Amino acid sequence: MKRVMFPSVVMSLILPIQAATAGLKVGDPAPVLTIKQWVKGEAYDLTKAKSGDVTVVEFWATWCGPCVMGIPHISEMQDHFKSKGVTFIGVSDEKSETVEKFLKRGFDSKMRYRVAIDDGGKTNAAWMKAAGQNGIPCAFVVKDGKIAWIGHPMDGMDTKVAELCGDKAYIERKDKLEAIGKRIQESAEAEKWEDFRAAMEDYLKLDPTSVQHQIALYHVLLTKLKKADDAAAHGKAFVSGTDDVDGLNTLAWVISKHGDFEGVRDLSLALSAAKKAMTITKEESSDVLDTYALVLAESGKIDEAIKAQQKAVDKCDDGDERMKRELTARLEEYKKQQKGG
Repeated sequence: MKRVMFPSVVMSLILPIQAATAGLKVGDPAPVLTIKQWVKGEAYDLTKAKSGDVTVVEFWATWCGPCVMGIPHISEMQDHFKSKGVTFIGVSDEKSETVEKFLKRGFDSKMRYRVAIDDGGKTNAAWMKAAGQNGIPCAFVVKDGKIAWIGHPMDGMDTKVAELCGDKAYIERKDKLEAIGKRIQESAEAEKWEDFRAAMEDYLKLDPTSVQHQIALYHVLLTKLKKADDAAAHGKAFVSGTDDVDGLNTLAWVISKHGDFEGVRDLSLALSAAKKAMTITKEESSDVLDTYALVLAESGKIDEAIKAQQKAVDKCDDGDERMKRELTARLEEYKKQQKGG
């Protein structure tokens, strides 16, 4: 996956998938899970789930940006709802080698739920095609053997799971976050940046793990409120307090490349974020190596940037031709810069 797009000060909503005419619908018995391999977590037999337990089956892929962006949220839900008898399963129709490489690039600790490989598309046909769903990510919530909900995992799935579990506290917290989110949007639209800051800080008190909100606050502190010291303190606290590879990678990239930071780029912060992402991924992620090379190049360390970019090319999956071309093109650009002095 290419890095997460830099969030604007108001994060865009991910629209729910539009379903075609569906055969499989809410209230119907859940189909069988036909799995070729469980690449993470123990095998799970949906037919043997206990009465009252909830199972979430999400269809995803490593190449799907929205799928990857949703992984931390699904992991948080698995952490929260595990004690209430909820099991999350991510099903991909890719090769097991592809998914295993993806997990090794920093996502093994991030995907804290079961991950499975479809058996020749049988599960996809029984669930996705039968339900008229033609886009991923798409999730199915099952309770007592029947489909209770179908949709985009970021579009109300957590509320439905909480309702099925009787978790009123979770729903109340989400309602508070949504109310604060409205304040964030309104203050941004009105360009009332101090109000935006206050609302964002309130949001992060309830949900400090939201990477997009953390980066958006850094962006506003530095480029809108012109408070470099506050931005630096916030940025350093974020980098030291998170192991989210995508978040670290995104922060390093946008500081180095995004136009809003022209003239105020904190390349030392970008370098610390990129280095931490490198450590977490054990220098196996071509995407992180690519970002690290960019920060080095922007810092004038072109020789080191070339070495890092060459490693990014070498680590890139041979099956991802588009990414390999992109990484190689950047490597050649760095070499030109080196020759040009």
